[in-house]
Amino acid sequence: MAKLFKYICILFLVFVIVVLGLVVTAIESYPTVITHSGEQVNEAESVKKLMKQLSDSVKNRTHKQTINISQDQLNSLVGFAQRAHGQLNAQVSITSHSTSILASYLLPNNPIGQYLNIDILLLPGPGIKVSHVKLGSVKVPGNLALSTLVYLANWYTSSDIASQFVRQVESLAMSERQIQLSVLPLAQFLKELNDVKQGVGGSNDEEMRLRTAYYLKQLSLLDVGKRLSPQSLSEYIAVVFRLAKNRSNYETAPKENEAAIMALAIYAGHHRFANLVGDVQPKKAKVAMPNAKPTLAYRKDLNQHFIFSAAIKILSEQGLSIAIGEFKELMDRSDDGSGYSFVDLAADFAGVEFAIAATSSASAISLQNILAESADEGLFFPNIQDLPEGLSKNEFNRKFTEVDSPEYLKMVQSINQRIANLPIHQAR
Repeated sequence: MAKLFKYICILFLVFVIVVLGLVVTAIESYPTVITHSGEQVNEAESVKKLMKQLSDSVKNRTHKQTINISQDQLNSLVGFAQRAHGQLNAQVSITSHSTSILASYLLPNNPIGQYLNIDILLLPGPGIKVSHVKLGSVKVPGNLALSTLVYLANWYTSSDIASQFVRQVESLAMSERQIQLSVLPLAQFLKELNDVKQGVGGSNDEEMRLRTAYYLKQLSLLDVGKRLSPQSLSEYIAVVFRLAKNRSNYETAPKENEAAIMALAIYAGHHRFANLVGDVQPKKAKVAMPNAKPTLAYRKDLNQHFIFSAAIKILSEQGLSIAIGEFKELMDRSDDGSGYSFVDLAADFAGVEFAIAATSSASAISLQNILAESADEGLFFPNIQDLPEGLSKNEFNRKFTEVDSPEYLKMVQSINQRIANLPIHQAR
């Protein structure tokens, strides 16, 4: 027994040394790729075509699909990811022979190194062919890297959904700056993906679900929601935060506010937000919603920008919420889009800051006190007068050059200052 224990200890020590050696070898002092996200997202409007293809492939799920993905589209999405998470830099390059994905991730301060550099090379042909994956100077054969990733995804989801995804890809064809992805009929895959999502995508917080269900039920009973004409979102916010105030103490106020925002997102935004919380609808097989979608500044679209961003902030990082709103506006610069709108962006930013103030222990109760007293949009939504909107790409470039230019940042600073001056943020 003593010998067995000794051998196990030796094997464990060897394993630890090997893992540490790989980590030290993979981490480097310098990034292999440096990109500017402002330039990458300049082609964001091209992503609308990709989104349309993906939507069509879901609608035609019983047939084979061919999806064309351009280098500009992929790099725009990479730029979006970088704006959501600033530690990431990445770039995609597509030729007729291969697709190269380079990424550098800035690590927290440590004595080993600053960057994890990743190099992935995809090859054309049947299925998904990975030539190699490099982590720093450690090169892993493509087949091993792909099978490991598939195994981990299957393990995390307690399914074989990752294996099915790989089997769905019939082939990858490549030309200069473009990939042609051929996929088998998606019907069965989408059905099983939905089953997996129900298993791992919802909230595991039963208290959050019960709180949200309470506020959603109260919203569904409001007379203001039964009116046929659109009402201001402030009418709903005043009621729901009055209820939150009555149910809260210092410790529970952030959680009550969090649930109130999610209930508002489900009721006044889109019922599918409920999928991320759990079974919260007051009546089985019936969606709780007002007869007319609420407005902000007399506009329905601003209500959605605001409440969607607040809910996304609750469910994710602040950077992701802001990046989603900004990227959506960049996509809208296309010929068939509504144009870049700093008004929409102000609503996005306001929603994020609203959620931050509501869920911070330092301001949760003061926010309840302010909102419970009055149904006034000016308490939480900024003045949008003189903010440019409806800008085509040419107009945007003429006035602001690009994202992150001094002119652009000045406009963003103006929006942030308007939001900071709102009454709900003065008490923070």
